[in-house]
Amino acid sequence: MNIYMFPYNNIERSKNKNPYINDLLDSLKANNVNIINGRKNNKYGIFDLLIKMTKTDIYYLNFIENTPDRKFGFIQTISLIIILLILKISGKKILWVIHNKISHSKNKLLSKIILFYILTNIADKLITHSKEGILFTKSFLKKGKDIKFIHHPIKNNLFINNTYSKKNDILIWGAITPYKGIHSFIDYVIKNKLNDYYNILIIGKISDKELKDKLESIHERNIIIKNQFIENEDLEKLFSETKFVLFTYSGFSTLSSGALMDTLSYGAKVIGPNVGAFKDLKEESLIETYNSFDELFKKIKDPELLTNFNIDKFINDNTWDNFAKKVIQIIKD
Repeated sequence: MNIYMFPYNNIERSKNKNPYINDLLDSLKANNVNIINGRKNNKYGIFDLLIKMTKTDIYYLNFIENTPDRKFGFIQTISLIIILLILKISGKKILWVIHNKISHSKNKLLSKIILFYILTNIADKLITHSKEGILFTKSFLKKGKDIKFIHHPIKNNLFINNTYSKKNDILIWGAITPYKGIHSFIDYVIKNKLNDYYNILIIGKISDKELKDKLESIHERNIIIKNQFIENEDLEKLFSETKFVLFTYSGFSTLSSGALMDTLSYGAKVIGPNVGAFKDLKEESLIETYNSFDELFKKIKDPELLTNFNIDKFINDNTWDNFAKKVIQIIKD
């Protein structure tokens, strides 16, 4: 089985350092899948899809819904659609993992909707990491086409060192972007003077200049905002010092989250919005969810919240190796 992975960017050079594609490549290679482009960047962008056509059986697409946001986005989007049609006519198989609803950014929304519709109907195999992704995508699909739900893969980092004092009541971590709703959360906290009762740490790289200016202008008691990338080796200590890890995602686009699964992999107590993968994990009693900030603060007052959950089985069932095996089976079916 010869797979071409698109897009692939060197993790060290990417802005958000998302390890998803690297972990995916490792798991597929461990299951004897030949990755045509190995760990080489897609040198010629979307045109690499055509250049590698004779060597490729399956095109494996991730995050391609963001094409309109790239440089010369409109031209790239039109070119991508034409290339996908050529691949389809040539008998090549296309697998697309749907990570988001359309895209996190609302810029060039019409182009994204059109691209999403074409991708859902031109791809031979569709996978999503959220049950909500199935419901959303079906509104774009022609009848008779199937979409598979597989949990976002998770690593086993289970270890919370309880010798650390819980100096953070609430931790928000990871890339800080507008769609995550962090500024709205802080506004709510300050308005209700909740920072008098809770120590809140927000740490992550802020990608948006306007949001960066807003957050850096906040100087309130018990609210600490650190604009910095968090190294993996720092996560264990960070989670061990924290009572609750909070996700404030408020964007319509949210389906799944790598940061959510990374947090869960350490056994940290997670609370997030009642949408997408957060809702799925709540149904399995692995995390807690909320529908409003009022409800959020009512829940975190409960000292017994999420004290007895067991995630060992979930982690064992949803390793990267098992994900690769499921993907290979979907391709073969």
